Amino acid sequence: MTPNFPPVWVDATGLYYALPSDGSIGDVMVGGDPVVVQGDEVVKGCPELTKSPCAGIQAIGNRDMEARGSADEARVEFMLFTFATAKDASTTMKNLAEHERKESAEYGEPAKPVTVDAGADETQAMQDGDNFEVVMRIGAVVAHLHASDTELGNVEYAAKVQIARVKSVSNGINPDR
Repeated sequence: MTPNFPPVWVDATGLYYALPSDGSIGDVMVGGDPVVVQGDEVVKGCPELTKSPCAGIQAIGNRDMEARGSADEARVEFMLFTFATAKDASTTMKNLAEHERKESAEYGEPAKPVTVDAGADETQAMQDGDNFEVVMRIGAVVAHLHASDTELGNVEYAAKVQIARVKSVSNGINPDR
């Protein structure tokens, strides 16, 4: 018999630690402080960001990172949404991915699907020129990465780090120790 483990879940405090830290994506990627919001701000903000009803939304975390120095303009924005259930997270994840696809088509050629294997329960990824959108679900958490001026291999690595950090925090482990 296979045990029925609860889905991966992270609270608002956990989102702060689940977002990548300086050095976790490589020594060249640095960023500002993570921002985590909850309460009324999340209830209003999630539908605007995801074009989804966001049933069960608990908190949203965000961190922008960019390549250190001026030679490389690579940038990755990490956004995490935590929900009450994996079902709520799955609905929002699919709506967010569809929104990103439609938005890219409004500005010319629609984004092309790409494969990103980061160990998530569900993943939808697309590329539009040198911009990438990766929307993943791990348990009751949705992770959205927007990357620009970089390559698919770097995006996949960042996605793997993000999923690993969410899993660590969900298991009570600080990924920076």
